[in-house]
Amino acid sequence: MKTTARLALIAAAMTAFLGFLVVNHATARAHGTEVVLDVRGYDPRDIFLGHFSMITTELQSLDASELTDEDVFKAGDALYVTLAPGEDGNWHPVSLHTQRPDSGAFIHGYVRSSHTAEMDWTDPETGDPLDEPRPVHRVMVYGVYNIERYYASRELALAFERRLRELDPDGDNGVRLILSLSPDGNAIIKGFEIDGVRQIDRLW
Repeated sequence: MKTTARLALIAAAMTAFLGFLVVNHATARAHGTEVVLDVRGYDPRDIFLGHFSMITTELQSLDASELTDEDVFKAGDALYVTLAPGEDGNWHPVSLHTQRPDSGAFIHGYVRSSHTAEMDWTDPETGDPLDEPRPVHRVMVYGVYNIERYYASRELALAFERRLRELDPDGDNGVRLILSLSPDGNAIIKGFEIDGVRQIDRLW
């Protein structure tokens, strides 16, 4: 087989494979359970023609003592967080598991790290610092879900940066992350909502 023919076959195979990936991604995104999370933080990183962004939601830092009876979470362990919509329109964690839940909408991730606190120096009602620590048993779990990195256009990145610096009187920043969850809990970023306006990513 001539070199040109071999290269043509390789190029055709790569094109077909990329097409398969795009169609598979589009199907998973379209048929998953849509959830909306409040964006807590955003760290822009300039790269070439866009902005490599680090997105932070409440899922990255969870108080396991409020969500589960389990208290042993090791780095690398599977993590399943059951979610439910709240009165504010956002979805929030309602339970935490190391095994796949039998029902409900959930997101699948992994434990990045965890630690246990036995003392707390803040008032649980006011959040004010205390003169003496109070005894607690709090297990903090820090998770990753493959939703922390996002390539934003320059316009969207600037909108993120501007809006996240401007808190409403109630502390809201007006930015929501829109996800699609597969039956296995794998998350795909569909887009964002900024001040009630949905901006869904185009696949092509």
